[in-house]
Amino acid sequence: MKVFNIFDLLGGLAVFLFGMLMMNDNLTAFAGSRLRDIMAKLTKNKLRGYLTGFGVTILNQSSSATTVLEAVLVGAGLMTFEQSIPVTLGAELGSTVLGQLFAFPKITRLATLFVAAGFFAFLLSKNKKQKSLANTMLGFGLLFLGMDIMTKSMEPLRHAPLFLDLMKNIEEPILGILVGLVFTMIIQSSGATSGLVIALAISGAITVEQAVPINLGASIGTCITAILGSMSLNREAKRSAYIHLAFQTMGVTFAFLLLMIPWQGERLYIVLAKELTALITGSRSNVARQIAMAHTLMPLINHAFVFPLLPWIVKAFNRVMPPEPPAEVFGPQFLNETMLVEPAVALIQTRKEIIRMGTIVGSMLEHAASMLVSRDPELGKQIKKADKMVDTLRMASISYLTRIAKHPLSEQESKTQIAYLFLASELENLADVVERNVLDRIKKLLNRDMRLSDEGCEDILSLFSMTRSRFSRFMQALETEDLTPAIAVLEEADHMRQLLHDLRERHFRRLNDGLAVSLETTEIHIDLLSHLYRINKHISHMARTLVELEKGTCSSLAPNDAVSS
Repeated sequence: MKVFNIFDLLGGLAVFLFGMLMMNDNLTAFAGSRLRDIMAKLTKNKLRGYLTGFGVTILNQSSSATTVLEAVLVGAGLMTFEQSIPVTLGAELGSTVLGQLFAFPKITRLATLFVAAGFFAFLLSKNKKQKSLANTMLGFGLLFLGMDIMTKSMEPLRHAPLFLDLMKNIEEPILGILVGLVFTMIIQSSGATSGLVIALAISGAITVEQAVPINLGASIGTCITAILGSMSLNREAKRSAYIHLAFQTMGVTFAFLLLMIPWQGERLYIVLAKELTALITGSRSNVARQIAMAHTLMPLINHAFVFPLLPWIVKAFNRVMPPEPPAEVFGPQFLNETMLVEPAVALIQTRKEIIRMGTIVGSMLEHAASMLVSRDPELGKQIKKADKMVDTLRMASISYLTRIAKHPLSEQESKTQIAYLFLASELENLADVVERNVLDRIKKLLNRDMRLSDEGCEDILSLFSMTRSRFSRFMQALETEDLTPAIAVLEEADHMRQLLHDLRERHFRRLNDGLAVSLETTEIHIDLLSHLYRINKHISHMARTLVELEKGTCSSLAPNDAVSS
């Protein structure tokens, strides 16, 4: 092998890896937030999670990229550890699809066409998304161009005695696995290892028996990327990365055991790969295809064992690496500092924290209504405690949102960031009205041992019920991102004004009728009506913010529209 062949090999590998990185980076830029949404939403059951991991990995051509993204989502609380497991398994199978493409030697002839199409599309692109799509196409072309360069550079190896002797040693499965593992850990791409091995096979320099163990080692070595990517994340993210390593190790162990079983003068695993290739393609002489099929066979065999045993595997894994215990000190759960570099994920985290705030505010409204009836002072203590919790989450959310703004944001992300600032502040204002005003009026009733008239109490409770219903619908819109409940809240604004007017009139009639109880409690009664109406105005403002965020406007955030508590 001449020195120029070595240059071609290194250059071809560089072009290959650059093409893979270009594809992944630009595909992420083109559809990154959509991929995150897909992974966050389409993982509600095992089959959908598996297909999601498989599909996303085919798109980004990197199981490492999928598992790193998955670790980020788990660390952000957008996906549970249990939901991430089928995604991991799907990604393992999806990572073998690239090897199947490499096994088509003729596809490399189209490499320059993809390079040209991507380059000229980039020149003609008018916006960032078009440029990202063009660069994805260019990266795809470079991927196969690098593959073609490597294949041609390694043709002299099939006649090199030193190389052939080295490859005979690699026929020992354990040595081949170690070589593939170490090489993949260095370059952090099992796709590159698979491409290099198949390029050797196409050039005639390597056999199936020599190639298969190297690819098996690459399946474990590729886990290093997800492990490194999870190091700065929380324990749940680390768990999702390490279980990927566990699954890949199990799969390679199954394959290794089959490699050690002799069958008709060959190794059983090799026989299975060749028979599967013959069954699908009808050919028994395509070495590159047999190598690719052996690479795909490993996760298929592994998953056939893993899926039925998944509950026990997860239980055993939890003993080795248990989940992070819940924090005893109250504070934000979803505002992970390491996610700030991914504004789209960081904003989703903030929304989850705001939803958490809203749940606490909802409990305050419920406790206030109950306290009016039960006259239990312990409920007042719970309201005060809840208000402090809302204050804590509001301060943390506002601080986090301002740090998000320091990173480059798209136009929609910028509007979302502003809207979330408003929602966090409004929820805190609403909580203050409950704690400072509504609770104060109810406590005044209790301290003076006064009671509202039966009709008066019924009126206040009806307004409480309407208020809690409107707040519940706002929360439904925030949690589901379905604007229908928020629109319904806005449509009820006139009805709320009319209801307040009617309830005041009913109270004044009771005063005119000389009802002593109503006269005694009139100040508290009118104050409660006013404070509950103020709460409803906060709810309307928040609902309008959600609707206008979807429409791309921000008029509800104008200072003169805000309601002070």
